[in-house]
Amino acid sequence: MKLISNDDIDIIVLDGRIDQDASAELETMLESCIKKGRINICIDMINVKHLCSSALGVLVAKKRKIKDREGDIKLVIIDDNLMKLFQTTMLDRVFEIFESQRECFSAFD
Repeated sequence: MKLISNDDIDIIVLDGRIDQDASAELETMLESCIKKGRINICIDMINVKHLCSSALGVLVAKKRKIKDREGDIKLVIIDDNLMKLFQTTMLDRVFEIFESQRECFSAFD
């Protein structure tokens, strides 16, 4: 998991299996962004193989917090199984989902 800061957008790149421990790390990273006033966040999940329910909870909670500050969290997902997870949980209606970081960036304009 790594954080890349660009002009107005922070990118969090997730990798592999996002389990309970990684969820806690993601939450800490998002909270740190919010505290710094970084409220436009792109979460790149291109290399994510598994996302646990607590990670979904973190994403929803932090999106709500960021929305209150006029920002947003957008996702980059290309894995079919991960997309199915977001569709099944109807979170594809909560989050804007893109196929590349470039598309995700453009959506913040």
